[in-house]
Amino acid sequence: MYRNYSVDRMEHVALFEDKIAIGPTDMNTISSSNSLESVLLKHLGEKLEGKCSTHGYVIPKTLEILSRSMGFIENGRRTGNTVFHIQAQGKVYNPSNGIQIVGQVLRKNKMGLYIVYNEAIRILVPRDLHIDNADYESVQPGENIKIELRKSRFQINDTFILSIGLYMGRADSGDHSEGEGENDEENENDEGNEEGNEEGNMVEEGNEKGNVVEEGKETE
Repeated sequence: MYRNYSVDRMEHVALFEDKIAIGPTDMNTISSSNSLESVLLKHLGEKLEGKCSTHGYVIPKTLEILSRSMGFIENGRRTGNTVFHIQAQGKVYNPSNGIQIVGQVLRKNKMGLYIVYNEAIRILVPRDLHIDNADYESVQPGENIKIELRKSRFQINDTFILSIGLYMGRADSGDHSEGEGENDEENENDEGNEEGNEEGNMVEEGNEKGNVVEEGKETE
C-alpha cells in the first residue's frame, strides 16, 4: 500500500546495546534446534521491536545479534536469571524533514486526512494547512496520495511515530506499493480517541507556527 521515494532517508541501520536476562525455563529450552542466540534474540525482539527507541521505530524481524557476553548470575537478586550483555543491529524508521511517501487515505474528518505507513508512522495531513485547496478537499478515503513529511515526533517505547504531512497531489498508478495493510483501518478505529487527541495537538502546534517545520525528535 505504501512506498517511500527516499529509502535511505527513511530507513536506517541502528546499533543497540542492551542487557537481557533469561530464566531457568528458557535455559532448559536450549537445544541443537533452539540455540542460546535464538532465545536471546527472541527476548531482545520482544523488548525492542515494534516500538520506538532513541534511534526511531524498530522494524520487526530486523534485529540480529552481533556479539554477546558470557552469562552471569545477578548478585543479591535471587531470581535464578542468567544475564547477558548484547550488541545488536536492526533497521529503524526515522523520517527526515522533506521526505516524500505514497500512502492510502484511511480516514477523512474535520481535522484532515489520516494515513498509516507500515504500521510504524501515523500521518495527519491537516486541513488547516490546505485552506482553499480544492484538490485536497476532493480526496476521499481509499485514494493513494503523495505526502511530504514535515514534522515527526516520538518518545521511547511509543508504538508508532506521529507525523504531520503536506498534500503533494494524487499518486500515479505506478507509485502504488505491493504491500497491503489489511489491519491498519481496524487498528486505527480501536485507537481512534487516543490518536485524535495527539493529532489535534500537532495541528494546534502547526497553526501557532504558521507553517510546519521540523523541530527534531522528542525522546525521553
